[in-house]
Amino acid sequence: MSKPHIQEYFQTKFTGKTICLLGFGREGKSSYRALRKFVPDLTLVVSDSNPHCRNEFANEFGADPNVYFYCGEEFLKPLTQCDIIIKSPGVSLKVLVKPDITSKITSQSEMFLELFRDQVIGVTGTKGKSTTVSLLYNIFKNSGRDVLLGGNIGVPPLDFLDQINPETLLVFEMSSHQLENIRVSPKVAVLLNIFQEHLDHYESYRHYQLAKFNIARWQKPGDIFIFNGMSELIRKLLSEYDTASLKMVIHCNPNDEAGIHCKCDDLIIDDGRGEICIEKFCSEKKLPGEHNLTNILAAAMAAYTKRVDPVVIRKTTETFEGLPHRLEYIGARNGARFYNDSISTIPESTIEALKTLPDVHTLLLGGFDRGVDYSLLVSYLKDHPVKKTLFIGKAGRRIANELLNADDLDKAFIFQDFESAVNTAMSITPAGAICLLSPAAASYDMFKNFEHRGEKFRQMIFESDASA
Repeated sequence: MSKPHIQEYFQTKFTGKTICLLGFGREGKSSYRALRKFVPDLTLVVSDSNPHCRNEFANEFGADPNVYFYCGEEFLKPLTQCDIIIKSPGVSLKVLVKPDITSKITSQSEMFLELFRDQVIGVTGTKGKSTTVSLLYNIFKNSGRDVLLGGNIGVPPLDFLDQINPETLLVFEMSSHQLENIRVSPKVAVLLNIFQEHLDHYESYRHYQLAKFNIARWQKPGDIFIFNGMSELIRKLLSEYDTASLKMVIHCNPNDEAGIHCKCDDLIIDDGRGEICIEKFCSEKKLPGEHNLTNILAAAMAAYTKRVDPVVIRKTTETFEGLPHRLEYIGARNGARFYNDSISTIPESTIEALKTLPDVHTLLLGGFDRGVDYSLLVSYLKDHPVKKTLFIGKAGRRIANELLNADDLDKAFIFQDFESAVNTAMSITPAGAICLLSPAAASYDMFKNFEHRGEKFRQMIFESDASA
């Protein structure tokens, strides 16, 4: 799409209207910059629960006479007077219950898709989406394609409007929060999995599922939907809301129209026009674990739909080492090996970590309790006991209560702070054994996010090693 068409889109959609930027974090600021660039005289309302949002705006952008502020407790007050509300992902729809408000809501993600959906490969899933988009981006780069990577992985998509040409491929990581209110889907959509997460943000688990499914729900004939065929939940959603797109199934079976799967060590890809085989692909991947195999197959399928040479897909996958905080080997201390899997904020990902590292001696579990069902993890740990389990925070205490009987609970390692748990883990993990941080819980009780928690874990291991 040419730059004049971008200008026309913004002016047609927003001119003469009062626009509310609901949430003024990284994405809200990105939306402000785009609106000011393409519709400079627009009347804007900045609405944020942060009581200091006016001062923070002034520090970053200076004075703007056409901006009105509602900060702190009054942040919802102006919404009924605005014509369009551009909602940031962090604002829960639970606070916006009135139909006259929700009908006005759009988002940066929806705006971006309205502009560029035909160039977008959108990827979502409770777990694995950052690994998948990073691998896919590298595959496209190595094939010589013009490609940009943005979205939930850290770059708001409107930040790179000036870099997009008609041939640019746009790899877009999409969280449930970015998807929850959209009415347009990317031309190529990837759905990796759906597990219980973010239950504090949604009215119900069902609302979360439907938000994820929006990545494909609005697709058109000729579009492609790549999804995990091993997920009964995704297949059930498809039976309820069939999409107009061609279905390409990860871990496909003979009844599927098209897809990708491993046959022994070989990779078989069928895009509906016939099969190809990449020999030894499934055994020569660098990323460990069955969950990462799903991510790899998703990236390979998406790349193949864009006519990337299978040789490039293979070479990139064989050298791709993954991202921090995802079964990341930190190093050894006094002969014990330490792994950082702070990204595991749900039970299913912790189980996958334990399957990938079957000889874990010390496991750190818990954190912020969002009401996730831990029965699956508890059942797994009863059948596959870890020698030492350290429980952290409210979620850790709840897991301990479900896992242990009263006598064992009296002797359990239960910690109110992260540092004490890590120090104990370092002292009790013997040489040759593995200590794994894979919390199965969010981090917001003690940290800004899972990255902050993982960095703290890494720092403590490094510092203790240096002082040893």
